[in-house]
Amino acid sequence: MKRAIIVLCSLIVIFIAILTFQFVNFGKDTNGDTLDNEGEYYNIEDSVKIGDSLYNKELIKVDTNPDSYTMIVNRDYPMPKEYVPSDLVVPEVKFSFYGTYEKSYMRKTAADAIKKLFDGAKSEGYELKVVSAYRSYERQEAIYNNNIRKKGKENTDAVSATPGCSEHQTGLCADVSSDSVGCTIEQNFGDSPEGKWLAKNSYKYGFIIRYPKGKSDITGYSYEPWHIRFVGNNLAKYLYDKKITLEEYYKTTTVDNKVPEDEQISDTDTGADLPDEPQMTTAPTPKSTDYVNDYVDSDSKVTDKPTDEPKKSPKPSKDKKPKPTKKPKVTKKPAKTNEPVITEKPVKTKEPAETARPEKTPEPATTEESVKDPGSEESQ
Repeated sequence: MKRAIIVLCSLIVIFIAILTFQFVNFGKDTNGDTLDNEGEYYNIEDSVKIGDSLYNKELIKVDTNPDSYTMIVNRDYPMPKEYVPSDLVVPEVKFSFYGTYEKSYMRKTAADAIKKLFDGAKSEGYELKVVSAYRSYERQEAIYNNNIRKKGKENTDAVSATPGCSEHQTGLCADVSSDSVGCTIEQNFGDSPEGKWLAKNSYKYGFIIRYPKGKSDITGYSYEPWHIRFVGNNLAKYLYDKKITLEEYYKTTTVDNKVPEDEQISDTDTGADLPDEPQMTTAPTPKSTDYVNDYVDSDSKVTDKPTDEPKKSPKPSKDKKPKPTKKPKVTKKPAKTNEPVITEKPVKTKEPAETARPEKTPEPATTEESVKDPGSEESQ
């Protein structure tokens, strides 16, 4: 009997432990990160614990707005074909080439930030140069098609960005190198003094190494120590401190497009089979971005086609001129009324004459003593 009680108590304790575990872990995925009821991810460290329950402090949505500094671009989240940044300028830094081309431009904020980054490197004895910055959808398409001709579509898709999936179209990134490696775009740049300085300090200026070593199964691209991306100072520091990528920050990954770590991406904008870029005197002409908000569907992903342009409304028909209104007739002035007749003052009535005082009546004569009342004491 005693043993049965002990077994029963043990079973009750185990049952309570299971229920507690399920309650505490309700709404979490297998990686320990919390999910809301719509399946969107947010980080446990950004959550608030009230009692034994965990509540999300801030849900981190996947940013796909092409104009945003923190937007993500990869195979799963492509850029709209029509997108061209409206604030492209040539940064005041050194380039690995002479002349001004499409690849010379960056968005204004990113251009200002990369100048500060290059100045910071120079102050410590390191000189960096921009090899390629902005790249249009059409230019990326030419690079992609060239790689298909050389490697075939399957091999190209494994290592090269399809048109619309390149960060260069954002105007927020740049491929940088140094004279120490001949300004080439090679992985050995990461071992150069300039490459090591860039990896250690780029976050201070709002940039990240977009495709770091050991993250190919997450980003979908191999290690690119030369590719820096502007995301703003706050997010850059956060990603650097946590040692995570944009995909990890937004809890999304391109694991279905894994790239071998030692595979060299041939996604540069130069090549023997590519047509030379014409020199440019002005920035690429921006296109309408009115469609940008319509590109994001309910899953925060970019749709394939932009919405149709609104139809022009017909011009309003010309109305006939209104007839002029007649002037109102002038009304006659009212006749002047006669002044009122002044009435005479009333005659003042005479005060009434004083009436004569009545004469004083004489006092009555004294009479003899009256006879005593028969009812008096004397008559009793």
